[in-house]
Amino acid sequence: MLNPSQQLAVDHLTGPLLILAGAWAGKTHTLTERITTMIQDRGIAPESILAVTFTNKAAKEMRERLGKKLGRDTTNMSPYRSMNFPLVGTFHSVGIFFLRSFIEHIGYDSKFVIYDEDDKTKLIKSLIKARNLDEKEITPRAVIGAISQAKNQGLPAAKYDTIVNNYFGSMVRDIYIDYEKALRENNALDFDDILLRTHELLQIPEVLEKLHNKYEYIFVDEYQDTNDIQYKTIKLLASKFGNLSVVGDDWQGIYGWRGANIKNILSFQKDFPGAVVVKLEQNYRSTKTIITGANAVIKCNKEALDKTLWTDNAEGNKILLIEAISEKQEAELIMKEIKESDQDLSKWAILYRTNSQSRLIEEALIRGGIQYKIYGGVRFYERKEIKDILAYMRLIFNPLDTMSLRRIINVPSRKIGEKSVETFLHYVHNFHAPFSDVIEWIDEMDELTPQARRGITGFGALYNELTIYLQNHSIKEMMEELIKRTQYIDYLRHEYGETESESKEENLKEFANMASRYDGLDSREALMMFLEDIALITDSDRDEPGQNNFVSMMTIHSSKGLEFENVIIAGAEEGLFPHSRTLMEPKEIEEERRLMYVAMTRAKHTLTITRARERYTFGNYSANPASRFLKEIPEEYIERKEIVVKNFFGNLGNTSYPTFDTPSHDGIQKPAEKKRSVTSNDPSSFFLGERIRHVEFGTGTIVSISGPIAEIAFSAGKGIKKMHLGIAPIEKEA
Repeated sequence: MLNPSQQLAVDHLTGPLLILAGAWAGKTHTLTERITTMIQDRGIAPESILAVTFTNKAAKEMRERLGKKLGRDTTNMSPYRSMNFPLVGTFHSVGIFFLRSFIEHIGYDSKFVIYDEDDKTKLIKSLIKARNLDEKEITPRAVIGAISQAKNQGLPAAKYDTIVNNYFGSMVRDIYIDYEKALRENNALDFDDILLRTHELLQIPEVLEKLHNKYEYIFVDEYQDTNDIQYKTIKLLASKFGNLSVVGDDWQGIYGWRGANIKNILSFQKDFPGAVVVKLEQNYRSTKTIITGANAVIKCNKEALDKTLWTDNAEGNKILLIEAISEKQEAELIMKEIKESDQDLSKWAILYRTNSQSRLIEEALIRGGIQYKIYGGVRFYERKEIKDILAYMRLIFNPLDTMSLRRIINVPSRKIGEKSVETFLHYVHNFHAPFSDVIEWIDEMDELTPQARRGITGFGALYNELTIYLQNHSIKEMMEELIKRTQYIDYLRHEYGETESESKEENLKEFANMASRYDGLDSREALMMFLEDIALITDSDRDEPGQNNFVSMMTIHSSKGLEFENVIIAGAEEGLFPHSRTLMEPKEIEEERRLMYVAMTRAKHTLTITRARERYTFGNYSANPASRFLKEIPEEYIERKEIVVKNFFGNLGNTSYPTFDTPSHDGIQKPAEKKRSVTSNDPSSFFLGERIRHVEFGTGTIVSISGPIAEIAFSAGKGIKKMHLGIAPIEKEA
């Protein structure tokens, strides 16, 4: 069943089309129906349709929906080898497919591997060291960020000179050139390269013509999130036939900080003359109150396309605003709001602007006995034991991968010292050959000790045995075999002890289970798919918030695309949300406002927004104004919760506090902070046995004093802390 606007989008056949889809307005349903109609009713060949999106989860969902409509089982379907079915994938997975097919045109071998962030960091560090640069002055993180930004703008190392305007930029240029050379020598790409090299391929007329002849109809989901290189790639792919359909919502463009260009969707009609625009404005999830409040906020943005979200759903509760005295009380009130409700924990989500806000909320939830899960913590594939085994498998697939070689040539220990590893890698680099070939000349490497030679030779023998083993076994069996032959479990037990190693062993078992999904495929192809799939995994693909009985906690950025019955947005204060680093730039304030819109529209039934009048930071209490976004919500849609304030003598009753002025949404100046210092105590005024209150640890008793240094015993299991009375953030208890 389609509403009239959705039907308009489905009926469009040729030429550029912009589908402006508001939050939860049925865009995936519309997109699926449109592709199905083109195939079943218009006679369009399925193979001529290419649809790209941003996450594996979204691509999988679209494939499954299309499969049901077209009568195809997509369970074990390969997106890239299936006949009579559209190609549906992420920008990166489609890019890898194109690169595997044509990368020889730009000087790579089709067996390239993809370096993750850890590999990239290690390589950049080694290049900084090779140039005798100071890591404190030219930090690896800053260099990596600059190179990544350049790649997302479509700038290879050869063109980086065009944006160099200072000493740091000139150093990045030189390291970038070295980095590109090292990647080529290792037959490797980093994640940003997937897009950059795909765009490079499309500039080769022969390659572009082949892709034009294959894909006549191009679909792009979440178009507001595209960066410059993605925009250029899509424009090239659609340049012959002009049949480009994009779906997106400029109101949900929240990734400018990682390269997304909101102008791509704002300028679509200018970039593609004659484009038809269809607006999907009916929201099917949230209450009228939530939608009206969110509309009021987002319409304060000046750079926005004209639309108005609406819904036929019930009016619903007012938006609850809780204004706490401190950040600790804010966390406590959030906990009580959840605890006192009759809703399952899985129906609740707590959203915040920055990860640092989570700690106090976590502590409050623990005190309240409320189970929770944070999304965005340490990832499965970033754990050491997983990365070690993965490095072995990547090296077996691509013997030129010296980053993986460096990681595991001495793991578990083969008594090869760090200096010997560097010496051997230097020979590998100079020979420009797979390390297994270089080992044949190891007896001529006089710099290596006999022990190091034995270790490297043994590693080479193991590599050859595993490579042969893979020919007749599944990758799961090979993984288990390499764990067995390297005695990796014994290594874990020795390194981490029995208790910690148990969880690592469980991780390896889960890793082997994951590998079993590729059983039955040709071993080399299975290994290639296995490595690619891991490289493409994202946080949003791995976790499904709201599926178990715990509260979901995450940053607002992580919440995009999710929905919850009840949402709490914490920390609605100037300097926190909107973030302090955005306050001087109107464009960045507009992105912050889009972020608030996204946060509000995650809620289906109830929306709560909290703020603290004071926060303790850097030794001071800062009193920040309420977020400007609160002022933008019409007062008739807000319910303010009165807070009962307690002091050491008991309740003071319902107490009102001065309201801080909130700058209008047109203002860009940073608000003045009102501070009261707690770090100017007189040490001589404190006495043994005196009760004090610490901003972090709560109530405590002074149990010893020696000059300005005191030992304070805190309650609630926090133990004895040694503090300097003159500068500790403490106050005498009244």
